[in-house]
Amino acid sequence: MRLPIFLHGRSRVAHLTRRVGTTADVAALRNRPGFTLVEVVVASVILTSALLAMAGFTIRYQQTDSTARNFSKAQELSGARLETVRSAVPYASLDTMARTESTIPGYPGYTRVTQVVRSGGGMTDTVDFRTVTIRVSTPGNRQSVVKTSIMAAF
Repeated sequence: MRLPIFLHGRSRVAHLTRRVGTTADVAALRNRPGFTLVEVVVASVILTSALLAMAGFTIRYQQTDSTARNFSKAQELSGARLETVRSAVPYASLDTMARTESTIPGYPGYTRVTQVVRSGGGMTDTVDFRTVTIRVSTPGNRQSVVKTSIMAAF
């Protein structure tokens, strides 16, 4: 024969099978600790919506970060090319710097176009300068980085 397990002075079997009959018993059931099913469902909905919002934010952050990183690399490439063109000696050799680079070592997917446009420089002209424009296209972005500089003969 098994002995009953006592829980707060009552047997476990009697406690689990007891019927609610008085208002004191109903009040005791209402005042017990824990969550109701409605509270659990509401908390789950709030938690789920917060997690979905955070996931959306994370995706947008990663896209923005990738775009900014590509844009920064494009600015580095255009600045480096502009410095190379500026350091060209003699001034007449600037026209040979115009080119299109579709493959740049260490920067897959980037394209760099260097344009040199001469203004003046004729026998009767009083001005002689070249406008150098460097355009770098980044992978996956519609916008390009453009840097322009004017170089004069002196």
